Amino acid sequence: LEAINTGHPGSISTIHADSPVLALERLALMVMRVGNRQARRDVLEYAARTIDVIVQVGRRGGRRGVLEVHLPASNLLWVG
Repeated sequence: LEAINTGHPGSISTIHADSPVLALERLALMVMRVGNRQARRDVLEYAARTIDVIVQVGRRGGRRGVLEVHLPASNLLWVG
């Protein structure tokens, strides 16, 4: 999270989760596992302010494509 919040535009990363919302939860869990003493809620709020968009890619009906798009800061979710 610190690396993508350095003031330089653009970054990309991957995380494995069942939905964009669960991706944020998984990220918070990973941050807390490394000994960070911040509360889960604080980590989730920081992630939501730092990450502009989460795109979930997967298979549906035998085809691979975008399944969901989540904008954490505005709490908007598009389900395809």
